[in-house]
Amino acid sequence: MANNYFTFKQFTIYQDKCSFKVGTDGVLLGACADVSGAKNILDIGTGTGLLALMLAQRCYAEIVAIEPDRDSFEQASGNVRSGKWNDRIKVVNTDLQNYDPGTVKFDLIVSNPPYFTDSLKNPDPRKAASRHNDTLSSGEILRSVSRLLSDKGKLQIILPYVGFADKVFLRTYNVNNQ
Repeated sequence: MANNYFTFKQFTIYQDKCSFKVGTDGVLLGACADVSGAKNILDIGTGTGLLALMLAQRCYAEIVAIEPDRDSFEQASGNVRSGKWNDRIKVVNTDLQNYDPGTVKFDLIVSNPPYFTDSLKNPDPRKAASRHNDTLSSGEILRSVSRLLSDKGKLQIILPYVGFADKVFLRTYNVNNQ
């Protein structure tokens, strides 16, 4: 059984209420994402708040972390409140399709989205939703990113190699100039 928390040098992530726990993919994205020049960052599907907190410790950007699952949103909100960057991170309980930032455009959008398609689902609907792209497809991510990303903004996302090797996701892709 996984721990109810995951401790980093500068913060702790509690994850007992989240359907998707801290994993290697998220930690690597948080450590490797290019935050240079970012003033506004969007974290799609924040889960525990891991990416938002990791990016906040690496830059001075304002960060919005959206999460559709209510329990995960509450957990992420608590994790952010406990962190020392809580003045720069806003956690919003919404899905990507309904998120409206007003006139704000993001310099960086990050996500470790659900990406399993046509595979065996977990019987727990929350766990299945966090891992399968039934409600958030890759196409929907790209459509949403095209409306939310600034002209010179970057999308940094985790996707599996299997199933995407021949797709546009492994090439340089400018969502504003499709």
